[in-house]
Amino acid sequence: MKKIYLVLLAFFLVFPLTVYSQVTMAGGKGLLRVFEAETVYPGHFYFNPFYNGYFTETPAGKSNEDHTMNLGFTLGLTNAFEVFAKLVPYQDDQTHIWGPIGDTQLGIKFHVPVKESTIQNGLLAFATLPTGINHNLPYEPFSIDANGWGLMWLTTFDFRKSSGTLPLKLSLNLGYKDMDWSDRYFSDKKDQLLAGLGVKFPIRSSILYTELTGEIFINNPAQVQFSQNLFRVTQGIRFLGPWHLVCDIAADLVLGGDNSENIKEFTNPYVKNYADWKIIVGVTYRTSLFKHLTREEKIQRKKQRVEDNKLDTIRKKREKVVKDLEDMKKKLEKEKKIDEPR
Repeated sequence: MKKIYLVLLAFFLVFPLTVYSQVTMAGGKGLLRVFEAETVYPGHFYFNPFYNGYFTETPAGKSNEDHTMNLGFTLGLTNAFEVFAKLVPYQDDQTHIWGPIGDTQLGIKFHVPVKESTIQNGLLAFATLPTGINHNLPYEPFSIDANGWGLMWLTTFDFRKSSGTLPLKLSLNLGYKDMDWSDRYFSDKKDQLLAGLGVKFPIRSSILYTELTGEIFINNPAQVQFSQNLFRVTQGIRFLGPWHLVCDIAADLVLGGDNSENIKEFTNPYVKNYADWKIIVGVTYRTSLFKHLTREEKIQRKKQRVEDNKLDTIRKKREKVVKDLEDMKKKLEKEKKIDEPR
């Protein structure tokens, strides 16, 4: 695992390209999993497929594999709202060559922009639909076959606005996830606390980011010890690739869960053998879905208004000059008639 991080870090330091946009693996402006309080520009639409995989050989010669494909979608509506969605067209079930689809997540983010402020806040709400065939798969986060919902508070500290020598951007996420919206709120054993901390900073025009995320059961400490919850440390890079695609390369290191060889004998469904590490690769494509809403279009319209005002001012000045000349001509003609002998 250390070799993977060294190779990624070496790549980060030498890659000299520019990043224009950044959305999470599930859609919504942010890092890989941690959301930022800000929204994407109005009218901008992002499409980002992601692959994450894990493979290892056991001492007994058996192989454990986990491959998942995610599709994220993000659309900026206004400076205060964006909507996003995550589809899972392929989820490894450890049995078939082509695994079934996974669950679907739909979300909306609200943010009140505060100009020239280091601290930005936002609120995110999402719903999870059980479109997947199988649930609570090995090496994957805990899930059940039910409609779920969640709320998250987002805070972002943008130190680039307060200090030119510290170009860091730090985001905090804290929320609640109800696995089944038909059960008791805030008291069911499946309810989870969602927490995330993400830091990103530029390196040679690319963006290097680090995340710590956790999904913590909050109502059954007797069944799940704190260390058996899912905690991840993620190290990644985002850079501009060919055809203006924004590329991601990242690695997860899982800190929680239970990797005991007797995990399959456990009758407790909340204690899972998460994959110790995963490699994540993805690309993001951006386009303008509603050009009249985009920042570029608004800037262009503003420039056009300024130019139109200048032309209008020049036109009015010319009209005034013409009128003054006509008035002066009439005055001269009148004076000439008065001076003529009778």
